[in-house]
Amino acid sequence: MHRSFTLLNTDQINKYGYLFPLATLEDIMWQKGTEGVPMHVGHDMHRPIGAIIPFALYFEPYLVRSLGITLLPETDTEWNQIKNFKRNSVVKNLSHYIEKNEGRLFNLVKDKLSQDFKYHIAGTLAIVDDNIVQSLFSELPKLLDKDGLIDIRDLNGSFEYKYHGAFVHKEIPLCIYAHSYFRRSLSRYNNFHSLFLDELMTHQENKRTTLKIALDWDMVGYAPDFAHSMEFEYWFGPKYTDDISQIKLGLSRYNTTGFDREYYEISSTEFYWKNNENLREFELEELRENNVPTLQDFFGCRYIHSIFDTNINSFIHFDGAIRGYSSDLFFERLSNKLTEFGRNSQYKKLFRIDGSLDLKDWKTLITKYMQGNPLIYEYFGIDKPKSQFDHDEVQKTLIQRLVPHEMSEEDGIRLLVSYHERNDDFKGHSHAVSIYDVISIDDEDCSIVEYDLIEVKKALQRLGKDLFIKEDVLFGSIKDEYWNIPCIHHSDKEPEKDIELTLKSLKMILGKMVEKGLGCIISWTISWNMEDKEVRVSSLGHIRNLHTWMGTFEGIPTDRKKFVKWLEDQKRYLNSNFKPSYDKPLVKDICQFDGVLYMKRVIVGEEFALEPYLKEGNLAYTIKVPDNDSQYMEILDESIKAIPAYVVKKSTCSKSRENYLTSPFSKWLDSDIHTIIEEIEGLTFYWTDKPVK
Repeated sequence: MHRSFTLLNTDQINKYGYLFPLATLEDIMWQKGTEGVPMHVGHDMHRPIGAIIPFALYFEPYLVRSLGITLLPETDTEWNQIKNFKRNSVVKNLSHYIEKNEGRLFNLVKDKLSQDFKYHIAGTLAIVDDNIVQSLFSELPKLLDKDGLIDIRDLNGSFEYKYHGAFVHKEIPLCIYAHSYFRRSLSRYNNFHSLFLDELMTHQENKRTTLKIALDWDMVGYAPDFAHSMEFEYWFGPKYTDDISQIKLGLSRYNTTGFDREYYEISSTEFYWKNNENLREFELEELRENNVPTLQDFFGCRYIHSIFDTNINSFIHFDGAIRGYSSDLFFERLSNKLTEFGRNSQYKKLFRIDGSLDLKDWKTLITKYMQGNPLIYEYFGIDKPKSQFDHDEVQKTLIQRLVPHEMSEEDGIRLLVSYHERNDDFKGHSHAVSIYDVISIDDEDCSIVEYDLIEVKKALQRLGKDLFIKEDVLFGSIKDEYWNIPCIHHSDKEPEKDIELTLKSLKMILGKMVEKGLGCIISWTISWNMEDKEVRVSSLGHIRNLHTWMGTFEGIPTDRKKFVKWLEDQKRYLNSNFKPSYDKPLVKDICQFDGVLYMKRVIVGEEFALEPYLKEGNLAYTIKVPDNDSQYMEILDESIKAIPAYVVKKSTCSKSRENYLTSPFSKWLDSDIHTIIEEIEGLTFYWTDKPVK
């Protein structure tokens, strides 16, 4: 599978006016972070494309982001895995709704059900059965007009519109729905184009208009559990011209190409204006080249008809419908104009408004009814809405390319919280390194950690604990002021106490480093099991910021409710102590798929022809800058420099003369102690912007 990060949400108000509190973002991650959800093209349940895992919460000052891992199949086997995952997810979700409902819906409608009824999810648990709505509410069919529409004022006698196409009965805990053709791909398996329906229903109390709508007669839902379903996309009403007379008469056809054709599944849209004395009549039909997935040989195309009265400067009629074609008829339609083909189709009217509809309201309704059709914007000469992330990638600076994890003290602290499958691999250890870096030596993968991890082990030993590090691990030394402390997992016996000791050991080390005036950027990660999941908390920041912040708490709660409260406290701390500093460093440059904030150094490439040599007993090097010197000024002025890295094969404690890895003394915790490096291998050079230690 191809994996990539994606931004799912934030704790800020979005363009729809919604704000997701931190606790809600955490709950989404808790529910789906270890199993994922199917991913579809354009929220269409009939177009699975992969899977997405609500993976982590990423904290910056004044912003919390919900991050996802996107999985896209690259082989036939992986594609079959995605399809199986989609099917299993649907079955599991439906089973959950049925179990949660405990038979309440069935007991309400069982006397009216046929043997062929099926359960369904439509904002709540629903039942699909032929004419179930008519069987339950026999008075409703009497209210229909010749087009099969019902006046909203009549419907409001017994029902009240909730949102998202659902009408809740005022006495019985049941809801009925708008017609399924209001849904994406005209399918009950999809959500409604709710932007339009919710906008349409704002006109139900308008005394100047009569509003009618088509219902779904084959589905009824359990109203008390109806939930607000949210599908976000960048689709908003544009500012069209207010002068209808400026729009040219006649027929216009607009065609999609490339990405829009594949994504929206629309080949073209036709627009037609004609004059009839003081009336201007408008027709629109979109042509979709894909068969409706739940119907056989049926190409469903949205259609609009409107009449504008120039005397009163208002629309006096506006209706929408679906024109359906068989495959043979549809391909004939493609080669004919709207004005020439006539009404040779299966026609289902979905709504109509009569009376006086303001121009601004018509603009909004027509755009939202045609949600997912980019040609609407092209026809009216308006830029199509774009995501704030839909732009050309900004060219990285040299330091972003060579030292992508660069941070300053002013940038504050970064925090990453993620949930994973429960980890039972270290039951015999109170503290254990659970995630190792990997390097390749002679085509063999080897586990490696940064050399200074041994200081954490020594600190824990002084607190009466030990840190398990597997025997075959290599210790790598990099002489700059960046330090990745790997993930330390804590056992189930006393995780809260063990976490407190880990934090105390880190504070001991960081405190000594601060005393020595170091300006290190450090990342650390700790983990533990919480119920059926493993929690990983990873932090990154300047040593002084980390030391001060960690002094505000002794431990981290391992109870979920208290842990969420702790997260809220950390959000407030970041907002209170630092200024906004977004994307420094970039999320994708430090966030790893295993839930660790990791500073991945960039190796000096062959194009720089680096040559090491000894100068007065010290390691030095020569380097060649490529021809375009202006791009490499930071290298020329040594703001960015090469730093040696190597695997330590033998090291000795300056005091005990023992192997430093097993010596009781520590270069950070004790005075006048240093490490004597006696044997190394695998000399490599990386880029850094920090002083050489």
